[in-house]
Amino acid sequence: MRVIAGTYRGRTLTTPSGESTRPILDRVKGALFDWLGSRLLLPGHLPPINVCDLFCGGGSQGIESLSRGAAYCTFVERDPAALKCLRANLTALKITSQFEIVNRPAESITLKRVNGRGYSIVFVDPPYRFSEDVSVDSIMGRVAARIGVQIPTEPDALVLWRHDEQCRLPDRLPNGWHQTDRRTWGSNTITLFEQGGLEDT
Repeated sequence: MRVIAGTYRGRTLTTPSGESTRPILDRVKGALFDWLGSRLLLPGHLPPINVCDLFCGGGSQGIESLSRGAAYCTFVERDPAALKCLRANLTALKITSQFEIVNRPAESITLKRVNGRGYSIVFVDPPYRFSEDVSVDSIMGRVAARIGVQIPTEPDALVLWRHDEQCRLPDRLPNGWHQTDRRTWGSNTITLFEQGGLEDT
């Protein structure tokens, strides 16, 4: 696994072993960030925004964001092996600021605004089995309910949820999030949620 573009382009990232995490493939990550760059009218780059990387594993998506110009990333992970990889990756790239590591369950975190702003991109990348249940009392139901509240977001924020291509997420999430797009690469699907434009019922 490597950084695709930006300041740290070509640098190798370590990934956790075992089945507790599912690192995103380079080709999928490249396609995802091409999609994001197109959406934000900055091909190959990101504006100086705040990013939240939930279930971040070794931090590949958050590090890619920083490499492409994001101002700040909050990495959320509690698996010990994944945290070890994340810290090793940040150290190897000599990233010493612009980030925070939150070693707590994603379903119970409360994050603060950074430099007066919420998060403009929230990556949601849990173990695939978690996304099979998004009911109110499930892990992912509780995570979803925090986005936009305990995880503060900007009005134009994008939530990108990676899951197995056979999984179908709800059209709507709590706090006004609506599914607006969905892209699939092999067995990987990323569903995009945004706020606004539709009325909650």
